[in-house]
Amino acid sequence: MNIKHNVLIGRIRNDFSEIKIIIDRLINAWEHASRTGDELYIDSVALNLHSFYTALERIFELIAISIDREKPQGEYWHLELLRQMSTKLI
Repeated sequence: MNIKHNVLIGRIRNDFSEIKIIIDRLINAWEHASRTGDELYIDSVALNLHSFYTALERIFELIAISIDREKPQGEYWHLELLRQMSTKLI
């Protein structure tokens, strides 16, 4: 492994640490919303789901740039990024 890959791995590990925090918050908010019906906690669930996806997308962008050397552009770049990440290597 080269230095560039080590940097990528470090960044992904940092993002996974953030994702763990997001998941914990999401679970706590969902449990509270389920018990109480408090709509503010439902809003918190939605916000944390968005944060979860954004963190994953950031990891996918890092991989696209570092490994594939190409990040999709244009109106549908989010969809194309998901397709790029789901492509099997031969």
